[in-house]
Amino acid sequence: MFHLIGLASLAFLGYQCVKEACEPEIPAENWANKDLYYQDIMDGVPVEQRMKNLRAGKYKLTETYPEPHRTPSGQILIENSKLYYEDVKNYGAHQAQKWVEQGKYNLTPEELEKEMARIEEKW
Repeated sequence: MFHLIGLASLAFLGYQCVKEACEPEIPAENWANKDLYYQDIMDGVPVEQRMKNLRAGKYKLTETYPEPHRTPSGQILIENSKLYYEDVKNYGAHQAQKWVEQGKYNLTPEELEKEMARIEEKW
């Protein structure tokens, strides 16, 4: 009897491993627009549809940033380290590094003020 239970659990475990290996990985940037994601939750969008939207990139941020500032040797400067570390904490280092390369942390004072207001709204 216990052998049958063991075989059934091994078969189920194998099925779960294959299922996880076959599912596509969702990039971190697809989670970046949390406001739109939460709006879909409040509107009653089913979980299956939200997952399809994530895979399709509906919740990506579509912001564009100026060219990042660089040192004479070509390294990118991070002028707004507070925003950078907030983004690392909220979105992960991989996504924050992409934003470094896009120039998000070299915002004008007006853009920086808007970005800081957005961060403080979340907390």
